Amino acid sequence: MTPLVNCCATILLVWLAVSATASAFSLLTYNVAGNRSTDWSTNAPQVRAIGRQMIYLRPDIITFNEIPFTNTYQMAHFVEAFLPGYHLATNSGTDGFLRSVIASRFPITRSQKWLDGVSLIPFGFDGNFTRDLFEAEIPVPGFPDPLHVFTTHLKSMSDATSAARRAAEASAVSNFFVTTFLPANGRRPYVLTGDLNEDVNHPPSSSRHPIQRLVNAATGLHLTTPLNPVSGSERTISIRGTLNARFDYILPCGVLYSNIVASQVFRTDLVVPLPAGLEKSDDAIASDHLPVFMEFRTPDDQPFRLLAVGFKNGRVNLEWETTAARGYDVESSTDLVSWLTLATNLIATGTNFIWSDTRTNAWQFFRLLRQP
Repeated sequence: MTPLVNCCATILLVWLAVSATASAFSLLTYNVAGNRSTDWSTNAPQVRAIGRQMIYLRPDIITFNEIPFTNTYQMAHFVEAFLPGYHLATNSGTDGFLRSVIASRFPITRSQKWLDGVSLIPFGFDGNFTRDLFEAEIPVPGFPDPLHVFTTHLKSMSDATSAARRAAEASAVSNFFVTTFLPANGRRPYVLTGDLNEDVNHPPSSSRHPIQRLVNAATGLHLTTPLNPVSGSERTISIRGTLNARFDYILPCGVLYSNIVASQVFRTDLVVPLPAGLEKSDDAIASDHLPVFMEFRTPDDQPFRLLAVGFKNGRVNLEWETTAARGYDVESSTDLVSWLTLATNLIATGTNFIWSDTRTNAWQFFRLLRQP
């Protein structure tokens, strides 16, 4: 609760708090460096370090890059151990060594691989997509339409050939959004995540600007720059050596971009005080990448304003902004600790609501709550 207005009328103190808009969902993307891993069991130090971070952050949706292909089956054990009750999608494409996986607190109604090994010749490179674009369709509570979560892992390395392939892969992904996804699902919320293997602000000399090929008006994707709250840095690789680049991105569509609540690059070595269950070295043990975490509010759940407060002849009058068909509650207190419900499920029929009641207390506080 946050105080919105503080005014005094006669002998009655009226104080209102508008219910804070809670996050609708949180999203984390994480390249977990599973390449050449020989042990992906829940007893492996690397896997346990990843799991401890998931328990601490509790993201609603997680997109993993670099899950070892031959150990995909062990992700079910990972969920059971560290994310009990979560749903799992593992049917992504693969280069034979690595694949992407999506985990979600909410049900995954559909998952599908796109662009798996497709030819990149139409996009200017004589070769195939290294891995794929992986999608999970997820109904998020409070959203009128399902959320489409995409993740990709573009070609690595900074040599000219790899840079050309990476750019062509980004063009293929952009083309998919413009020609396939948006015409059929343009009104639905969507987000692209993953290891894009270039730093948009510090690209290699061989760069052909893959990030810019993804973030543009045609795709509807927006560049975001989460920072570590302690260091102020956006860099995500390599925490095991010199943290000198940003490879990991969350690129939301417009409606999600305008409803970002918070974001960060997460580092366990900078968390002070270190909470129980988290170890300082977990970030470096888990991966050479750092996870990127972002929270979103429900697009239709914008904060509302108090419009008027009045007190006359022993009656208090409150007027506030409303959304038609939404319910509101009014509570009162004399000490800001114990609250009494005065009215509940006040259903709005227009853009504002007026509530009035007789009050006899010399001092009294009020707060408004908007129902989910």
